[in-house]
Amino acid sequence: MIHLESAPGGVRRWFDVLLSPAALLDDLRPILAPSVVFTFAGRRIEGVDAVLAHARTMPVRRLGDGEWSVLPVRDDHRVTVRITGPDGASLPGPGGPMVAMDFEFTLDDQGRITGLSPHPHHLEPADLAAALSAGMRAPDFTLPDTSGTPVSLHADHDGVTVVVFTCNACPWALGWHDRLQQVARDYAGAGVRMLQINGNDPQISPRDTTEESRRRVTEGDFASPYLLDAGQRIARQWGARHTPDVFVLNPDGVIAYHGAPDADAYDDSLHAQWLRTALDHILTGGPTIADTEPIGCTIKWTL
Repeated sequence: MIHLESAPGGVRRWFDVLLSPAALLDDLRPILAPSVVFTFAGRRIEGVDAVLAHARTMPVRRLGDGEWSVLPVRDDHRVTVRITGPDGASLPGPGGPMVAMDFEFTLDDQGRITGLSPHPHHLEPADLAAALSAGMRAPDFTLPDTSGTPVSLHADHDGVTVVVFTCNACPWALGWHDRLQQVARDYAGAGVRMLQINGNDPQISPRDTTEESRRRVTEGDFASPYLLDAGQRIARQWGARHTPDVFVLNPDGVIAYHGAPDADAYDDSLHAQWLRTALDHILTGGPTIADTEPIGCTIKWTL
């Protein structure tokens, strides 16, 4: 049931239009500020035309059967609408089942929307560990690559290792993909090994089957081993939650960096600089970098 009576008129109008079976998105123009910004998982979309074009892809109608409410706030220029599943059930989402979905709006003095940011709260496995962070020892593992050959984290390698949880379909994983492969090539001569791991459940993400992963490897998409965490045991042990989720290990197997490759999956000029800085610090004593927040799709969990 939808209870948005206490929401500002612009917020109510936004959802009225998007929930309509024949949504006329141009009807939203009067409620959007000219410089409106839509942000989600590190992606920033600016301007009325760009935000309306993106709105066409937002799966809001599939949430229409949920329980809608406005969270209490003390700021007249900020409103959060929360949607939870009917009768405590989970909500459907492209990243897997969700506990809730928040839409956070910011408004100007005229009540026009200046900012909009969705925040999905996905269901996570009960045994999902807290993410490994700098200073922690990484659990060892052995996983098959796409041809079935077992590959171990520490066997036959005593140098620096980069572990990347990634996948075949997530736009953030694909956005950073080429930059990560270039890092693997650029640092291989320094003894750095990159292991890339697909832990998505292909029942939820059909493009993450073994066959599709093998096809990408065969076509030369990967500059380092691409491993399959079919039971998601390693992703759960390491506390990986996103694709991509990057971990750098020093030669002692201790985490030196955990986070994103750089600040923006859609800006190739950044060259995975955060990851490169972490590697350079270990290899040459360059500047340090603190852990950053991973950005990307959530791993598609088997629940």
